[in-house]
Amino acid sequence: MTADVPFSLAARPGALAGDAERAPRELMTLPGYYRDTRRWRLVEIRVGGDWRPGMLTVWRRPPGSAVWVVHVAWGDGDSWGWFLFDERTVRPLPEPQDEPPAGPPFFGRWRDVTVVPAELAGQPAEDGSDGCWRLAWVRTGARWRSALVTAQRRPGPDLPWIVHARWGEDKAAAWLVADPITLRPIALSASGPVTSAGTGGGSGTMDSAVAGGER
Repeated sequence: MTADVPFSLAARPGALAGDAERAPRELMTLPGYYRDTRRWRLVEIRVGGDWRPGMLTVWRRPPGSAVWVVHVAWGDGDSWGWFLFDERTVRPLPEPQDEPPAGPPFFGRWRDVTVVPAELAGQPAEDGSDGCWRLAWVRTGARWRSALVTAQRRPGPDLPWIVHARWGEDKAAAWLVADPITLRPIALSASGPVTSAGTGGGSGTMDSAVAGGER
């Protein structure tokens, strides 16, 4: 890895046939104007021979290039890279399509996630155990948005779980009620189809919180 362009290696150990191709240094260091489009989108990317859920955060067209490169992060957020975009190795995750429960208070319609005022979110754990890095769909502004969850907490024994999420290309952030109707964490599947935990996939503290379970 070079100190000046840390994302520039043409190949890294562990790359297998069929994996997403990392953008070579020669492409990422071309002189001239390049165009970045910052647009968050939940995707699955093939790395190390497996499909992994990730967050595509930036599209880039290098100067004079006919191809796009994309920045994708996955795992616990410490795995990331710039890749040549290829729909066979980087593909968008489908938005939730299942119908909401009928009857009050939904009446057959979706509702937005419930925002919790910061002063009611409670105190963070002293050992940092309430921190996390999870990808999720969040229903806000009458649509599903790609989001990153960075903390999960239960303010009190008789109160619902809440999570801190960022979305909208990192322009919006708030504490939200972990409600399976409006918040769908992505299951941490390493291979095969990736699912939303709120629709039956995944496990762990955040998934239990969204499903309404106990720690």
